[in-house]
Amino acid sequence: MTQALSAEQDAFKTVAERFAREKLAPHYQTREREAVVERSLVREMGRLGLIGADLPERHGGLGLPSETIGLVIEAIAYADLNVSYVQLLGSLCGQIIAQHGSEDLAAHWLPRIIAGEAVVALALTEPRGGSDAGNLVLSARPTDTGYLLNGEKSSISMADQADAALVFARTGRV
Repeated sequence: MTQALSAEQDAFKTVAERFAREKLAPHYQTREREAVVERSLVREMGRLGLIGADLPERHGGLGLPSETIGLVIEAIAYADLNVSYVQLLGSLCGQIIAQHGSEDLAAHWLPRIIAGEAVVALALTEPRGGSDAGNLVLSARPTDTGYLLNGEKSSISMADQADAALVFARTGRV
């Protein structure tokens, strides 16, 4: 059984499909060869409301259901899977920051993510444990100025282009 899209979802899908068709598809091979998502594209997606529309309204999001972002990710990925990580990371990291970060942290990062002014990578995957957050080896020990990390991460999507990373680490015993 298929569920009809709301008018708002249909509008987001249409905008994302047009952006993908007109802006992404024609230059896909160049981006693939250079392994870079141009920041101008990220900012344009932000201006169009294609990043973090599911994030809280108090931080510039629209508070839309995650299904709407799924439609956007699918439309963008049709033209360039790598660019769709901007939406995926924006929503995933944005929701984690909104729900578990301090209000100051959320106020700093969420509007920038939504506007396409910042990309936050997700540092979860580890060489031996994959993406199992319950079995992290990387440890974080508090210091006077923050945390000291000990261990390693792998497969951090967009790490080379991110402005920050949301790092998963163990602060207690296994």
